[in-house]
Amino acid sequence: MKKRILTWLLAISMLGSLLTVPAGAAAVTKFSDVSDSYTATAVETLRLMGVLDGYGDGTFRPDTVLNRAQFCKMAVYAMDGSSELGRYSTVTIFPDVKPSHWASSYINMAAKKGVISGFADGKFKPEQTVTAGQAVTILMRGLGYKDENMGGVWPQSYMAEAGTCGLLKSTGITSAYSALTRAQAAKLFLNLFEAKRGTGEGAVVLFNYTLSKDEVYLTAVDGGRGTITADGKTYDMAHPVNSTSLIGSKGRLVTNGDGDVLTFLPITSGGSVSSAAVIIGSNGSASGLDSLAGSNSYQIYKNGSPATAADLKKYDVATYSASTNSIIVCDTRVSVYYEDSKPSPSNPNTITVLGGTELNVLPSAVESLSAFKPGQQMTILLTADGQVAGAVEPNGSTARSNAIAVVSDKGTVQMICGGALLNIKGSGTGYEDSVVDLSGTKPDKDGKGTLSLRTASGKVNGDLNVKDRTLGGKKLTDNVLIFDGSRQMALGELPQSGVNASRIAYARTNWAGEVDLVVIKNELDVQFGRVFWNSTRTTDPDTGEVTLDESLGVDYGTGKTDTYRMKYNVVTGDFVAFRINKGKTGFSLMEKLGKLSNVRSSAWIGKTAVTFSNRTYEVPSDVLCYNADTGKWINLDTALAYSDTTDLYVYNGVVRVIEVKA
Repeated sequence: MKKRILTWLLAISMLGSLLTVPAGAAAVTKFSDVSDSYTATAVETLRLMGVLDGYGDGTFRPDTVLNRAQFCKMAVYAMDGSSELGRYSTVTIFPDVKPSHWASSYINMAAKKGVISGFADGKFKPEQTVTAGQAVTILMRGLGYKDENMGGVWPQSYMAEAGTCGLLKSTGITSAYSALTRAQAAKLFLNLFEAKRGTGEGAVVLFNYTLSKDEVYLTAVDGGRGTITADGKTYDMAHPVNSTSLIGSKGRLVTNGDGDVLTFLPITSGGSVSSAAVIIGSNGSASGLDSLAGSNSYQIYKNGSPATAADLKKYDVATYSASTNSIIVCDTRVSVYYEDSKPSPSNPNTITVLGGTELNVLPSAVESLSAFKPGQQMTILLTADGQVAGAVEPNGSTARSNAIAVVSDKGTVQMICGGALLNIKGSGTGYEDSVVDLSGTKPDKDGKGTLSLRTASGKVNGDLNVKDRTLGGKKLTDNVLIFDGSRQMALGELPQSGVNASRIAYARTNWAGEVDLVVIKNELDVQFGRVFWNSTRTTDPDTGEVTLDESLGVDYGTGKTDTYRMKYNVVTGDFVAFRINKGKTGFSLMEKLGKLSNVRSSAWIGKTAVTFSNRTYEVPSDVLCYNADTGKWINLDTALAYSDTTDLYVYNGVVRVIEVKA
């Protein structure tokens, strides 16, 4: 029976398990289309290992089927064999897998290791959908099970043994002939860590992992440094990647033969997240937290970062993760108009706000929500996994909405909830690739609301230093969110030379004065090149009047734009940043690049960066190079060999054009 309690008090009632990984770790809420906690845990664990990942739009697409080539690649990464790929890149084992095929190295390696085989006609058929039976056979062979010891009929013999050894746990696979989905593959690979190995004569185990004897709490993952930290100890990662999704979780480290950490395996059973919540009543108060946890020995995480009671503010929301013995605190609150509720406003299980977004209501929120009716404005207080913990009047500084969201290039909206992302149904059209302040509008006569968006303002002056993990001297949080436009990325994906301050579109500091969100200007649709003008003189045969028609175009190395009759303060030979408008009727951007003159060859850091006037500039691999003497575009190696000095043209702190001359 639900018990209503005032929102600032502890909700005593505990519901059944909602998640198997703590909400504060954001492991089960990372992907908008993954609701199954076991799948979510599998994806996050294997992402650390490089086996698989989601898509740029924030989805995982769990029901998408895999082909044989894709599964081979995953298997190679799972056996920690990526370092060996080079030796398999130039051989041809199957006639339909030439060295030019994108997956040739993975397929050839898997074949040489004895985990895959082709069809009767000698072909591998890399684009053919992989079946559950084929996938299970590959993994069982990698676990040391041999064909000659299986007996029975393939693939049923392998499927039966896979069920016995634990490989099929929670996968939902019932037929060997069904197409394997991404979700099923994720669960299979997760089960590898604890599946029983083959012990027959001549067994060769390729999925050879070592799990730490003791369970530990994961506290930091640093792809830039290539380290992972648990229980105060720091370890080297076999495959550095930045991920904060499992921070705060309890589990075991998975290491390879060299002692490097492959990934972290969180507890996937036996623990639960409480549906109870405490809403902090005053700054620095820890009232109710001991009762929430059932003890006073727990770690506090606020928005995914370690915190203390002194860091808690009024209207922060705290929940408890039994699996990690952690208090998970979220400070996200958003001003909305109440659109609908189920089953009723007096006893809601869910509410609808923000243009059709349906949110789960915790028992602790029922009392406060009952004070509001559909159509009214309120500020809702959210848990780290996007559930409603309470509602208050939208006034006063402490109850004011602080929600921000990232809008994708397609107009989809993701609200930053604690350290996780929550999909919002309303449209972000007009704010593509930007960070916005988020709230809801008053519902219309049909009870439907829309999103109220406003470009967010936030700035930290200075460069982003990847190596030192700072922005303008301010420390980055361990779980800092990085976006290139609207594409989420890891800190380790950024150039080691750092990111110039001019490229930082938005930066936010958290409750501790550390930077927890950085948005880099999206330049995917910006091109670079060399201006040219076309001039046409026309003489009127009757009057003799001469008319000069000029049109502007850009040469960008591999081609030229159309020419447009537009006026910009540029001349032939200027190097520019440009963008063609959506109607392809002209330029929506035409800006001259900044120039660094006579940069000596000694200023270069390899081919990826250059230092000039005590500032380091990134040089991307697709940088344009122009020989002023020949009037031709050339490659980078040719440009650097041509002259001891170069002129560099810079846009937002990145070198976009290199000009050389004798």
